[in-house]
Amino acid sequence: MARGEIARGERGWLVRLGESATKDRACRLDPYLEWARKPAAALALAGATSLAFGLFIHPRALILGAGIAAVLAIGAIWPWLSVLALTGELSFAVPRAREGVPTAALLIVRNHAFWDAWGLTIRETSEADAIRAPGLAVAPGRRATEASWSVTFDRRGVHPESTPRLACGFPFGLVDASRLLKTAGRVVVWPATFPVGAIPEAAGSRESDGVAVAPRAGTMGDLTGVRPYRRGDSIRRVHWPQSARHGTLIVCELESRATPEVQVVIDVHPDAHAGAGRDGSLEWAVRVAASFAEDWIGKGAEVELVFGGTTVPAAAGPVATRTATALDALARLRADDSRTLSEVLAGPSGSRRSSGLRVVVATDRSDLAAARTPGPTERFVILAAGGFAGDARAVDPPEPRPWIWIDGPVDVAGQVDRGRKEAGHDR
Repeated sequence: MARGEIARGERGWLVRLGESATKDRACRLDPYLEWARKPAAALALAGATSLAFGLFIHPRALILGAGIAAVLAIGAIWPWLSVLALTGELSFAVPRAREGVPTAALLIVRNHAFWDAWGLTIRETSEADAIRAPGLAVAPGRRATEASWSVTFDRRGVHPESTPRLACGFPFGLVDASRLLKTAGRVVVWPATFPVGAIPEAAGSRESDGVAVAPRAGTMGDLTGVRPYRRGDSIRRVHWPQSARHGTLIVCELESRATPEVQVVIDVHPDAHAGAGRDGSLEWAVRVAASFAEDWIGKGAEVELVFGGTTVPAAAGPVATRTATALDALARLRADDSRTLSEVLAGPSGSRRSSGLRVVVATDRSDLAAARTPGPTERFVILAAGGFAGDARAVDPPEPRPWIWIDGPVDVAGQVDRGRKEAGHDR
């Protein structure tokens, strides 16, 4: 046998020996031994052992047992005394925030006792809250102490989702005593958004008195000028005499006093989505839908949202109010297994309308029967669900090819932009 083969055989034997030595052979007992991993349990076990040694072997062991008992007593009573007379209030600087954008938080702790409270922290009861408050070193007795810090919420929603607690584990961290914090209002965290470009001509328009001229290319209104052709411009807007004169394509720019109508439908059925956390397909579907809603509301469109059994009609009022109504609803959106995508589209809210544009945001795992025969005013944005669950395998878009195909959470804004340009963003 060659020397290299002998060496590999020895390494393989050592690897097997190491795996055998480190294998957890009592994994089924882990749920029953969880208590033993806590410091207080380890100290209690050591104290009981010291007591047994003191009673049956030598009385000096009782001294060690008494010391351990004193540590346990102080570690359990001190935190409780520290929070006994504490009250706290948590507030935020703004009622609305965005994913990934810092906002200020303020904690006011009032200590009604005569003694100081040390080592205070905020304990969230929900991982989604992630307030990440810094520790408060000391809250002096008979005083109010303020602490402020910057909070960045990673996921949309209404935060904190549950009431946080003011906790103390000082001095040994053996036991945490806590009290509920009063929360002066919660923060509605909007999904992150990005620009999506012009409103397609398929959105049509509804004549509306008093609507200001929209500073965008439209299908109605007076001619405001001409400009060079850009990729994605409708061929119907080409000004042929000017194009022939200049030797390049020239298109017309129109103004409009009409209001485009858009319906954004989101598939929120859990079977249609994959991945967990902020990079799951459901979260990105919401961000894509929010981007269309916010951008097009800012451009003068009336945007209606439909997801699951919920319909959010286009709100009245200024742009800021209409945007807040849409994004508030999307911030509170949750998965809903009551209706599939086909059932939503076939229902009263999703039935095809005689005017306006419908944008459907779904995944390749959605019930895409309606996508097989899209109407002339329908656009499908399809996410590859596996790509949002860590599956790096390439997946081909379904047929017929959707308006926009998104294969994963990397550069979603760029994928939307490229998809619109390839399809003709103004159609």
